[in-house]
Amino acid sequence: MPSIDLTPIPVPSPTTLQETRTSKLKKFGTVLSGIDKRPIQGPVYVSFMGLTDDEHDLTFHGGIDKAIHQYNHSHYPFWQSLYPEAATRFVAGGFCENLVVEELNEDNICVGDLVRIGPKDSTLTGGDNGCVLEVSLPRQPCFKLNQRFGVKNLAPKTHAENKTGWYYRVKEQGYISAGMEIRVIHRCQPRWSIARLHHYVHRDKVDLDIAKELVAIDVLGDECKDVFKKRLQDAENKAAQRNQTWTNYRVHAKTMETPRIVRLDLQACSIDRPENTTIPVGSYALVKLPNGLKRSYSIVTGNTSLFTLGIALDDNSKGGSSYIHTTLNPGTNVRIGDINRSIKSNGMASHHIFIFGGIGITAFVSTMQKLHKINQTFGLHYAVRSADEVAFKSLMSEFKDDIHIYDKSKSERMDISQILHGRIWNSHVFACGPDRMISAVVSAAKDSGMADDEIYYENFSTETAGDPFTASVS
Repeated sequence: MPSIDLTPIPVPSPTTLQETRTSKLKKFGTVLSGIDKRPIQGPVYVSFMGLTDDEHDLTFHGGIDKAIHQYNHSHYPFWQSLYPEAATRFVAGGFCENLVVEELNEDNICVGDLVRIGPKDSTLTGGDNGCVLEVSLPRQPCFKLNQRFGVKNLAPKTHAENKTGWYYRVKEQGYISAGMEIRVIHRCQPRWSIARLHHYVHRDKVDLDIAKELVAIDVLGDECKDVFKKRLQDAENKAAQRNQTWTNYRVHAKTMETPRIVRLDLQACSIDRPENTTIPVGSYALVKLPNGLKRSYSIVTGNTSLFTLGIALDDNSKGGSSYIHTTLNPGTNVRIGDINRSIKSNGMASHHIFIFGGIGITAFVSTMQKLHKINQTFGLHYAVRSADEVAFKSLMSEFKDDIHIYDKSKSERMDISQILHGRIWNSHVFACGPDRMISAVVSAAKDSGMADDEIYYENFSTETAGDPFTASVS
């Protein structure tokens, strides 16, 4: 039984296109964005990639499935009343919409709807007669919406309230202008409004029959469809884990990353090689060593066919790190059990602050690589015993300008309070290191006014204890 009413939704009455809007990419706080849409006077051409001269950060936006964004102008009074301190920002264009329209909303627009924009009292399309669009996706706002309005965690609030807008792909190109009629001319998925999709993306995450139904809808864009594909795959993996089996991996390479940290590259054996799939950033692997010990280690980079671990030699090792450093050699088989994600942020930060000590770097190298790839800003503050203790420098060379090293041998001290008190608006902090470092970060973060959902940390276990740590907390 579905958790919400899925009776067919009537086609809404035609209405009027009030405005068309476009923008150029420009610096917006810490990010580059095309979120500041301005009204256009006169006709504008709609191509398969969207409106002429409209620019997007292609990391998150634009493309065939996100050619055009529409938002219901009637939502703005709601946001103004909810956030009166930002009321002047909640005006047409604020949500990065290309099309400003009333009456059409997330409850009466369905995925796959064909929508004609053109002169009233005409059915012609193309050229001066307008265009035909197809509803492809509910919008999934990213952290830039928080930045746009100066409201933390606004993005998840928009889909909780079913007020995100939606995307179109362009089916027939043509010119449009304010004052034209906008009309749903065909509905193929009357059960699946934008609001109902939000319900199953964000709220009901356990109905796998619904997930299968949505994956099969060909007009649903990949961004949304992939959510349900992953949900089905996760359920399949979880079922398989009830009868946990160990996968054989071979030590493909072993090198000393620093005098105290060894790098292990583990390759799946051909006889039971898992599918070559991406490992989520911030994951760790359960490793069963030939001596029978089981240890969890952070995955630095890689996929399920070949991935990298970094293991520090623990002075009080009980046989895990010492065995790896002294006995485990290339060609030796180890067994890998679960690969799980350790720390998962809510994705709403405008800026990220990473504070690590020693081997703590391993938990977040892949996270920083991903942030750099999608043009999100961050700063790494890394405490080490000496310069030769900086691990995985080659993997971080692309963002070396964002790295601050604190060398204990040179009496360099990390002032955590200064780092966090001087942070960029809407920063989140991530810490990994010994207990004393974690305590210092959490204390300084709270003293500087950071909320609990802006603070993330991971402690070392006894087998992955970090370097001695020196910091000053003002």
